Amino acid sequence: MKINFFFFIIFFFYSITSNSTNIKVVDMQIIIDNSESLKSLYNLVENDQKQFLNNFKNEEASLEIKLSEINELKMILNAQELDKEIDIYNELLNNFNYRVEKFNIHYDNQINIHKNIIINKVVDLLKEYSLENNVDLILDANNYILSNNSININDFITTKLNEIIIESNFEKYK
Repeated sequence: MKINFFFFIIFFFYSITSNSTNIKVVDMQIIIDNSESLKSLYNLVENDQKQFLNNFKNEEASLEIKLSEINELKMILNAQELDKEIDIYNELLNNFNYRVEKFNIHYDNQINIHKNIIINKVVDLLKEYSLENNVDLILDANNYILSNNSININDFITTKLNEIIIESNFEKYK
């Protein structure tokens, strides 16, 4: 009887430990933000934007001068002439806003394309890590409430990601 109980206890604890789930956690946003590749892209974007930002500032200042001229002309011009000046200003302003929006969309798209490439590389690294370390489940840090930091593999994945050279197909704004 004691031997049967002993075997039962050994079998019970062995089955619990052999069936335990190996879970790891990553914070995808932290990994992406710490990517050397993304930091490099931000530098490219910043350098590319400098010339255009100066042009936009100059054009914006010109529009402000035009608006103040219209305000001064309110007393001098008749309603038709004033409306004509306001229409010209509104057309200039709409064109300016369109170009600024196009400019912003271009860079947002470039960054999003690059982030998607990084995400795909991270997923590949996570698959590789999972196979090598017999991990059953990898959760994103935003999808759970509480865990021990020992299951967090951000540093490992970030290091591996930064070892990979990710080609940037960055398109300059035209």
